[in-house]
Amino acid sequence: MADKELTLTVSTIFSIGSNETSTGGRVIMGPIVNGTLQSEPGFETFINATISNADWPTIDPDGLHQRPDLRGLVTTDDGEYLQILATGIQTIIPELNQIITGEKGLNLPFGTFQSVIPVSFVTGTPKYKNIQDSVFIGSETAKSLGGGAFLAGLKISKVYSAKTNVTL
Repeated sequence: MADKELTLTVSTIFSIGSNETSTGGRVIMGPIVNGTLQSEPGFETFINATISNADWPTIDPDGLHQRPDLRGLVTTDDGEYLQILATGIQTIIPELNQIITGEKGLNLPFGTFQSVIPVSFVTGTPKYKNIQDSVFIGSETAKSLGGGAFLAGLKISKVYSAKTNVTL
């Protein structure tokens, strides 16, 4: 079960610079026009928040993988602030590319495309310090909203270590 649900509405994607990095990839930017972060029922720290800022993904030269780089401001409903950082790798399938480029009416359920997103938080707020001291991993879904906008949904779960008898 996921610990948190992250939903982001992204407006039209913009190419950054000459559209090619020194490694041959492309950098794009997706402004977040509406974002939410909500704890699932029973998670150890309740959070209900909005997210603003943007995702700055890099697309590999072959166009087969995208590397998200989300850096956002989380504003909780109780007036506290956290920074969210989300990176990772996604396999770009034709349907995902169609959603990103604005084709309306497409909806990809979780697991339709390979997407592994480590998520971390930074805060100076004691109430949310345990979120900062945790590691989260997420899987993604995407839905076209038309006009170049799309909705990205992420279910993120806290990662725990497991004690075993395995040694080196």
